[in-house]
Amino acid sequence: MKLSVCATLISLSLMVGCQSTSLLSTDNSNTPTTNEPISSTSTTDKETICPSLGIQSVTVTVSDLWSEGEVVTDAYTGNIAQVKNGQITLTPSRHSGGLLLLESRAVSESTTEKVDFQWQSATFYHIATDRFYNGNSWNDHSYGRQSAEQGFNGGDIAGLTQKLDYLAELGVDVLWLSTPLEQIHGWIPSKDGNTPEYPYAGGATLDWTQLDTNMGSEQEMQTFVDLAHQLGMRVVWSVDTAPSQPSLSDLQQFGIKPSSENNLPSYWSEWQPKDGQNLTNYLDDFKNEKGEIPQWWSEAWFNGSVDVTTPRFFTNKPTTAVLQVSGNKNELLSEWITAWVTKFGIDGIVLSQSTPQLTKLLEQSGSKVFDAWKKNNQYKALEGSSFAVIDLKNNNYFIPQMHSIEKQCLASLNHQLDTSEENHLSALTWFGKDKKPELSSANYVQYRDAASALLLSKGGLSVWYGDESAKAGNLYSMMNWDEMTGQNWTLSAHWKKLLTFRGNHSSISQGESQVIKQEPYYAFIRKNDTDKVMVVYTGE
Repeated sequence: MKLSVCATLISLSLMVGCQSTSLLSTDNSNTPTTNEPISSTSTTDKETICPSLGIQSVTVTVSDLWSEGEVVTDAYTGNIAQVKNGQITLTPSRHSGGLLLLESRAVSESTTEKVDFQWQSATFYHIATDRFYNGNSWNDHSYGRQSAEQGFNGGDIAGLTQKLDYLAELGVDVLWLSTPLEQIHGWIPSKDGNTPEYPYAGGATLDWTQLDTNMGSEQEMQTFVDLAHQLGMRVVWSVDTAPSQPSLSDLQQFGIKPSSENNLPSYWSEWQPKDGQNLTNYLDDFKNEKGEIPQWWSEAWFNGSVDVTTPRFFTNKPTTAVLQVSGNKNELLSEWITAWVTKFGIDGIVLSQSTPQLTKLLEQSGSKVFDAWKKNNQYKALEGSSFAVIDLKNNNYFIPQMHSIEKQCLASLNHQLDTSEENHLSALTWFGKDKKPELSSANYVQYRDAASALLLSKGGLSVWYGDESAKAGNLYSMMNWDEMTGQNWTLSAHWKKLLTFRGNHSSISQGESQVIKQEPYYAFIRKNDTDKVMVVYTGE
C-alpha cells in the first residue's frame, strides 16, 4: 500500500517523500503540529560561515573546557592531544568530513555503560517491519493475501530478531516498530480509487487482541523483545486508535453478506469495478441506508462517541480475545492494548490520532501493568525503565521537528538544528522528493553532513530505517542490506561513530550549547552538570 504522507516520523513529517494513501496510522499521518522545514535561505544561515580548512592539522583553543595539561581525545579517530597554552592540535579523519569530536580522555577510556536513559533525549530507530528483513518466508501470504505492488513484502519479527546485533552495534536506544497488530486481510482502495493497497505498515487494524500473522507469532515477538532488552534497547509499537473499513476478504471470511452476491466473483477479493466505477465502490452492496455495514465496526468507533458495542463479526472469527460487550470505547481499547504490555513487557506505544482522554487512560493503565510486569520479570527489565505513551498529535513527549537538508555546510546545518528545543524529536526530510536519490560520489557529502548535523542536535532523534545506509527509493522501499559495501558501508560507519559519541555524552542531547568560534574553523561546546564536549568542524 502506498502508505505515506509527506511525513514520516510519522505524523511528524520526517522522511523522504510524499505519497498519498487511504490508510491512516501512526506510521503515516499528517498532523498540524509539524514544524515547517528550516530552509538554507534563512537569515541566520546567511550569517553562518562555512570553514574551508579541509582535512589538515588544526590547532584548537579548548581552555573553556579543559585545563592546562589535561588530555583530550578525538572520539572519531581515537587520537589524543595534551592541552598546552590552552590549545590542542589534531587532524580530523578524512571520513569525518572535517569533524573533531572532542571529549576528556577519561571518558574515552571509560568502560562504564551509556548515560542514563531518558525518553526525551532518546534515539529512536523507526522500522516498517514488513520492509526490513524476511526471517520467515512461510508467513509471507497470511490470510490469503496476494502479491501486489502495494502489498506485503515479507519482513517480519523473526527478521528483526536476526538483525538485532546490527541495531545494537549501530547505537540506537529505542526500536520503534510499525504496528504488529492484526490488520484487515485484503486490500482497500488507494485514495484515488485506482490501486489496491494492503496495510503492510498499519493503518487498518482489524483486531487489537491478535498479532498479524504476516508479522509473526507471539513466541517470535517475545523472543525479539527479550533479546532487544538484553542488548540494552527498548521496544515501542505504533498503535492505531480507530478501526478500518473492511476488505472484501474480511467480509467473505467472516460471513458478512451483501444485498446481492450476483456482482461478486467466487473469491470476493477479485472483484473489479464496472464502467463508471473505481475501487472505492467495492462496498456498495454491503452498506445499509445509513451507509454502515451492520456487522462491522459501527460509526461510533470512528467518531468521538464514548459508548460502543463490539461488532458481531467477531463471533465468526476463530482467533480473538474480543468479547461481545457494550462499554466505554477508551476503556476497551486500553484493555486490549495494555494486555500486550503484560504479555511481552514492551516499553511503550506511539499514537498519532489519539484523544487527550485516551492518551491519559493509556498512560495510567500502561504504567500500572508495566510496573507489575517489571516486578514479575526483574531479570528482563532494563534498569530504570518506565512506560511511555508518546502522543504525536498532542505532543505530550515531543514536538515533532523535521529538517529539510539541502546542500550546505555542516556549520549551517548545525545552526539550524541547534535552534531546536530539547523536547523536539528531530528527523530528516529529503526536501520533498518523491524518492530518495541513490548514494553517489556527487551526493555523498550531503548525506554524510546531514547525518552529522542530525546526530549532534539536541533533544530526541528519530532515524528512519535505512537512513544510515542511504536506502534509496520511496519511503517504504526495502531495507538495502545488499548494498552494505563501498560508500554505503562508509556512511553507515560514520553514523555509528556519531551515535556512539552521542550515547556516551548526555550533554549532546541535554546540554547547553554555545558556538565559540566560526573561522577559520567552526566550533561549539555542549555541557551540563555532569558532562562536556566540544565539536570542531574544519570543512573540506
